[in-house]
Amino acid sequence: MNLRPLIFLLCLGSAAFVQANSKETLSVQGKQQPPASLATPPENLPVEFTHKLKEAESGDIDAMLSIGLVYMDGTDYLSPDADKAFIWFKKVSDRGSADGDYYLGLLAQQQQKYAEAVRWYRKGAEKGDPDCQYSLGFLYERGLGLEQDYKQAKAWYTKSAEQGGAYSQLALGMFYYDGLDGEVDYQKAKMWYEKSAQQGVAAAVNNLAVLYEKGEGVQQDEEKAIDLYRQAANMGSAIAQMNMGDLYYEGHRLIEKNPYQAMYWYKRAASQGYTDALFVMGRGYEEGDGVGKDLGSAFEWYLLGANNGSVPAAMKVAEFYEKGLGGVKANHGKAIEWYMSMAEDDIVEAQTKLAELYIAGQLPEIDIQKVVSWLQASEQDDIQSKNQLAIFYLTGNGVKQDARRARELWQQSAFQGLSDAQNNLAVMYAKGLGGDKNIFRAIMWFERASQQDDTTAQKNLRLLKENAAVTAAMLEYTANVQKAMAKIKGGDE
Repeated sequence: MNLRPLIFLLCLGSAAFVQANSKETLSVQGKQQPPASLATPPENLPVEFTHKLKEAESGDIDAMLSIGLVYMDGTDYLSPDADKAFIWFKKVSDRGSADGDYYLGLLAQQQQKYAEAVRWYRKGAEKGDPDCQYSLGFLYERGLGLEQDYKQAKAWYTKSAEQGGAYSQLALGMFYYDGLDGEVDYQKAKMWYEKSAQQGVAAAVNNLAVLYEKGEGVQQDEEKAIDLYRQAANMGSAIAQMNMGDLYYEGHRLIEKNPYQAMYWYKRAASQGYTDALFVMGRGYEEGDGVGKDLGSAFEWYLLGANNGSVPAAMKVAEFYEKGLGGVKANHGKAIEWYMSMAEDDIVEAQTKLAELYIAGQLPEIDIQKVVSWLQASEQDDIQSKNQLAIFYLTGNGVKQDARRARELWQQSAFQGLSDAQNNLAVMYAKGLGGDKNIFRAIMWFERASQQDDTTAQKNLRLLKENAAVTAAMLEYTANVQKAMAKIKGGDE
């Protein structure tokens, strides 16, 4: 059976030796039993197209579908034409075939006409077509074209899965794994994954590996899990290939650490456009880990990853432009463009980076209120946002000057282990800023920062311990705070 190619929604939980723990996007493409079409290109495609067209015009349903597919996807000799594709699929639908309903739904979905896609998929689903049932379940799950409804999604997945729909079986297994519309049931998840895996769905094999790795619904068996990950990877599952790469990159009691094998698997996943793999390929070339160090190649992989939506890769692209790495000409403006684009999409790392550049005097043309609002929005969950925001409160830039609030933020960051914050908090204790003066706590925090090789803290600690005449004014904040205070009057000195 030729299965419709799908982009799988994978159910990977956090695990002892698998880094991936997110779900991929589910999509609906192709058909489980496509009609006889132009799968094997003949020597003269236009001639066969003309032949198929005559068959279609004479009422042959398979030929109608073939012509519709050619117009939907286009070929080397014919540009896509959604209107003509619609006409031919509609002819098939009008003859009562659910194949026509399916492709009309798919055509509408590709055009993001989700309400129309729902109508056509439902028509085919009610005729009992498992592919339409799956597709309708997907739209219910995602709330596309109708109100999100897990109960309805599960019901349609079940109808399709019970007819042998391999990807509906996978989707249903994930519903039970995640407990969508009901309790988590690992036994049922396993049952449906196995049914899907038996039909050759690599994603289902990968998800079975997760169950064995974590001992969910089965006795924990890491050796079997690794065998299943390898099997899924060899079947072409990009996320399983990524998992194999992670196993070799990190090492495991059952697999010796091997960066060269890791890069082999990462490259296989990257060749399928798997976003995380594109980033780690860049990392490998940047660090010379598993491949020869090559910053030019690193940049190329990072750029591919960034263009595929990888935030870490996009941050690297910006860094390469900022610093002029890998043969990339330093271009501060381009770096800012990348950081700003991510910041506007609420990427916290980019927002804190822009704040850092502003404090360093490298970002003069920006709305400081916007920068502060970014940091305030993310400071609860992000240690660097806390650290940067404290500088703004200390200097009174973009906010009302508030040394007490600065001290609170640095204290929170210091307890989370950030050496910059530990040093700066120690200075505030030594000076009595934002609260009581306490030289013993100052020494404690200088010591903690020094243990992390913070050179500013080490210098401050030596002053306190070796110079009896030391004054608080002689102690130094970290360089970024010093730059901010040099720019803005009204500091604490």
